[in-house]
Amino acid sequence: MQKKNKSENKKKSSKKTSGIGFALWVVAALFILILFILNQNTIASNLKATGFFNKTGLKTPEFVEKAEEPDEVQAERKNEVEPIGPVEIDLNTAVTETPKASSPVKAQNETAKKQQQETIEVAKEKETAPKSETAKTAPKTEKKETVVKKEVSVTTKSTKTMKLKLFFMTINSNGSVARKETVREMKKSDSPLVDAIHAVIEGPNAQEEKAGCRTLVSSGTKLIGASVKNGIATLNFSGEFEFNEYGIEGLRGQLQQIVYTATAFPTVEGVQFLVDGEKKEYLGQEGVWIGTPLGRTSF
Repeated sequence: MQKKNKSENKKKSSKKTSGIGFALWVVAALFILILFILNQNTIASNLKATGFFNKTGLKTPEFVEKAEEPDEVQAERKNEVEPIGPVEIDLNTAVTETPKASSPVKAQNETAKKQQQETIEVAKEKETAPKSETAKTAPKTEKKETVVKKEVSVTTKSTKTMKLKLFFMTINSNGSVARKETVREMKKSDSPLVDAIHAVIEGPNAQEEKAGCRTLVSSGTKLIGASVKNGIATLNFSGEFEFNEYGIEGLRGQLQQIVYTATAFPTVEGVQFLVDGEKKEYLGQEGVWIGTPLGRTSF
């Protein structure tokens, strides 16, 4: 009887132990199931990242394939170097640099270096460009300066003046006629004698008139031609020169004006008068001698 009771007690205790063990296993399974549900995404992503199913030869579940990889794994993959594919090289094209790395950081560094080098080359070209341009344009600048100098010289020549001695007549308070010398500044030319005779024929200017000067050359007289040879100036006047409204005193006065004005030039000693190209012995009806050259001593 005692043996039977002991065996029964043993059976009962074993049953209790197995029941408690089973209950613990159920609780542990539930706990694992709850943890799996809460961390399903993390577990699935870790299984995908570690390739658990591929290594065991089992088929990867669909929820594992769709799971996203952990951030740490993604960060590591970003820093991974992608494999470089085959590179085709054209032997006809000069290759300056060969890519050594394809990582984004190195590629950016290489691009920055290239840009910096290009900037330096452009700066050097700009520094050397003005020198070459100046050297090329230097002769042109000298030509321009030469042209300007020529233009200035021409302008200066055209504005040069000369002082000429002109002789007019004055009438005194007693009615007598006297010769008066004036100096007029005129534009310089190649025929100063002709300019001086024209000025005497035209008469005094406003300033000279205030000084009492007047011309006795016959009105309408024109100088047809003039030449100088061996100290004698041959002056050819129009027909109006032969007749003077003031009579013989007027004829003598106009001859004095012409002779003194012409002989004021150092190359002229006397004047041979012509009327309409003809050499005459007397001038006018009163008969003033002009058959030979007249000088200052003739009056």
